[in-house]
Amino acid sequence: MTRDISIILAVLLATGLACAWPGCSGTGASHNGDDDGSGSPDGGHDASVDTDTGTDTASGGCTEAAKNVYVVDSDTTLYRFDPPSKVFDPIGKIGCPSGGSPFSMAVARDGTAYVLFWDGMGACVALNKVSTEDASCLGKTKFVCGAHGFNTFGMGFATDGPDTTEETLYIGKAENQPQLASVDLDTFALNIIGPISGAPEMTGNGAGELWAFFAWETPSKVAQLDKASGAESNIVQIDQLQGSAAFAFAFWGGDFYIFHAPADNTTVWKLSNGVLTSYMADTGTQIVGAGVSTCAPLKPE
Repeated sequence: MTRDISIILAVLLATGLACAWPGCSGTGASHNGDDDGSGSPDGGHDASVDTDTGTDTASGGCTEAAKNVYVVDSDTTLYRFDPPSKVFDPIGKIGCPSGGSPFSMAVARDGTAYVLFWDGMGACVALNKVSTEDASCLGKTKFVCGAHGFNTFGMGFATDGPDTTEETLYIGKAENQPQLASVDLDTFALNIIGPISGAPEMTGNGAGELWAFFAWETPSKVAQLDKASGAESNIVQIDQLQGSAAFAFAFWGGDFYIFHAPADNTTVWKLSNGVLTSYMADTGTQIVGAGVSTCAPLKPE
């Protein structure tokens, strides 16, 4: 997700607005994460990967390529990212005729990337489909820029439950009233779900969970989002990371990877069992979007 600080602050002022562990559950929008009155910062859960969810839907029927993390940088280069080896493998430059620059990305279970392009000034240009095999543009979707106030937004896929491969694309916006919505991939009509606390990047998984990284909150945080209401639970505050020019977010193998660029150079951070560590420094690129399908493993492979 691209974030030019001066532009975003101007937008937020004008509008009156100055991913931890699969298997967790919880409700409520409490910002201290104490949803069960236990005093635990993870809402009373153990904040660890629950791999005993029945059918391993995260791997069923998936190609190896669909299990990868994909990222896009500000110059439109699409990369395949392998967390264990810390390797960014360039695939190619995205050349969609819509123009604009990448803002955010999500990847479907079939390996198709959905990349939001914007004009750099806060307006959506197009939501394009892109091949993760060769970065070729597969065409502009039917998404109507500005529908329900959604111009720029973070997004991610999550399965509809722990025992199904059916999945849904979720998007979250900050403009005007921050909101969570789901997208009908046939018509690209939006279903407004409910309010959220800020501008998130999102990632989901094959356990049916949706998670968000709120880089612009004070402090920034990762939280699980209720897919029916947008309510937050299992909140982890991240004091080390505050607003940035670009950020992205992905789940893989039971952990979260936060791509964070306070300037033009992205550092990769790993969030594992509530502990944030610097994973890769000075990647040499400005990552603005990350996507991982619900085929990604729920635990390390």
